[in-house]
Amino acid sequence: MRAFAFAVMALAIAACAPRASPSVPTALSDPTAREWTRLRERLAIARSEEPERPYVANVVVALREPRTGKVFQARGALAVDPKHALRMILVGPGGATALDAWVTDDQFRFAVPAIAFVRRGGANTKASNGLPIGFFRWWMLHPLDGRLLAAWTRDAGALYLLRRGDETVLLREAHIARSRREHLIAARREDGHVERLEWLGRSPVAPHAGDKARYVDGASGLEVEVRVEGVGEHEPDPAAFLDPDAMNANGAAL
Repeated sequence: MRAFAFAVMALAIAACAPRASPSVPTALSDPTAREWTRLRERLAIARSEEPERPYVANVVVALREPRTGKVFQARGALAVDPKHALRMILVGPGGATALDAWVTDDQFRFAVPAIAFVRRGGANTKASNGLPIGFFRWWMLHPLDGRLLAAWTRDAGALYLLRRGDETVLLREAHIARSRREHLIAARREDGHVERLEWLGRSPVAPHAGDKARYVDGASGLEVEVRVEGVGEHEPDPAAFLDPDAMNANGAAL
């Protein structure tokens, strides 16, 4: 088990070290029983901070298209029903919808109304190449899910190896000195596909104003940067999480 865990970890780190990331360890020793208990407790505390109720965050999102290098940036709102669904609507000049994304574990819909672009898909991540669907499903819906396979301490921070279904996730967290913010680096690997994430914020799983995230899709090269401007006090309308293409009995869009 230890050999398997270390091999997966080394492969993930080699494929995903983000820019300006902390140094990557080349060798790790097994934790003592006391250290293993402490690391498990630390992970349990982090998981307990995950939001349980739906919430809305105001965000600024920048997407860099890998082939042309062009950057699309817009402001909008992100509604999340943890472990179930999310909906993000970004607006452009004049208040027109620039991007509309709806994602669940089983389906997604990604639309750019200005160019009449709509793409739908299912649970297969490969079907969403070129779109940040993996980021939404992984980090916004299930950030710390998975069975803990191994854990280590590195530079006063924790390093976790998690397994959820067919995916392996490596998480490295560290507290920034003289700051209330946490720095988290993560890599997710499934069927040879690697996604990587860097998160800087007050909590690695609960958004707060000023938090920042950078995501890179290893297959397409797509880069997404997110900055949280604020988190709403009220829960979103449950209708926000319905399939935008669903029709009611009268044929009108819900």
